[in-house]
Amino acid sequence: MRWFLVTGTQRLGDKADVRRSKIIIIGAGPAGGACALTLARDGAEVLVLDKSSYPRTKVCGSGLSPHALAMLDTLGLRETIAPLHIPMCGVMARGPGGTKVHLRGAKGAWVVPRVELDSTIIGEAVRHGATFQQETKVTTLVRDGAGQVRGVETSAGTLEADLVICANGSPSRFETDQSPRYGIRTIMGWWKGARLRAADEGEFIWDDRLDGYYAWLFPEPHGIVNIGLTIPEDSSQAKRLKALFQDLLDELFADELRHAEPVGKWMGHPATLAMKVGPVAESHALWCGEAARLVSPATVEGISFAMESGIVAAKAASRGLDPARGLSPAQQMRYRASLSMRMMPKFWAGEGFVRLMRSERARSWTTRLFNPQKLGERAAMVVGESN
Repeated sequence: MRWFLVTGTQRLGDKADVRRSKIIIIGAGPAGGACALTLARDGAEVLVLDKSSYPRTKVCGSGLSPHALAMLDTLGLRETIAPLHIPMCGVMARGPGGTKVHLRGAKGAWVVPRVELDSTIIGEAVRHGATFQQETKVTTLVRDGAGQVRGVETSAGTLEADLVICANGSPSRFETDQSPRYGIRTIMGWWKGARLRAADEGEFIWDDRLDGYYAWLFPEPHGIVNIGLTIPEDSSQAKRLKALFQDLLDELFADELRHAEPVGKWMGHPATLAMKVGPVAESHALWCGEAARLVSPATVEGISFAMESGIVAAKAASRGLDPARGLSPAQQMRYRASLSMRMMPKFWAGEGFVRLMRSERARSWTTRLFNPQKLGERAAMVVGESN
């Protein structure tokens, strides 16, 4: 497998040669890993670049919803991942008014620490023929005189490619979507020895200070729990994120953490939520995962949508990518339309749920008219988190 390291004038290789298309994927998270694995199985020539050294810790609740588990089935990785998980068969959800709802589904969910999930997926991609170059930061998309992407500038030099797939998370320095951002901030930590109400149950707690969003607690393997919060970046409380997190730990999770010991430092991460699928395709570039803003407005969950969009991007690249011309306008439109049809119904439902949780009047009327347990189950279902 040849990858051209370019110094000086950008060269595009000998186009007279009959060869496989060269595809570079930026980012080795769930989107990049799923994309690389799918492409490698199809026989593509794939190079994955990531600025980190794997395995690496990632800020994430690490919950795999039923939708995420379905994506593992599509990738053929459920049995491979299974030894790394613990089951989360339900959640206790508490609204701002204090009403508790217990949600348990036949499918349930898994918790797999991202340090293991991401390394396993990209490792499978390498096993099937992809090349993985770690500790390589991509700084720029290289464009030719016509403005077409032809490769990437990295900390190690310039690399050419027939297609670049941006799967580098949120916020992506390479995104072309210029529409207004709806940003979310998270902060989380890990504890060992927490006392849980149920070993296989997580917690979601909506608190008025989180402006329509929630704090969570998820059990992890080896007696670890992760706890975090998510809040709109324009919320007044987001300006005191660490102090707010400490307040919520003291008020909401004191019983669970009374005899627990912290593991490592608190970490934070931004996200951009999707209200629509924006520009995600050019003739020689595609965007997927959080780099394409594919994050649920209701749960701020992105793992399942990252894997799904990575798979869809790989299929788009496998279906007739011309090394010289790239993807045709029709292929670009089909990719964007496919993402929209698969994901936007869940995102719209999630946006409606968030609007409900942000409105005190709507919450009040809803709890008067509907059984809270049934409402919680319905809300979980429409955002893809339950049966």
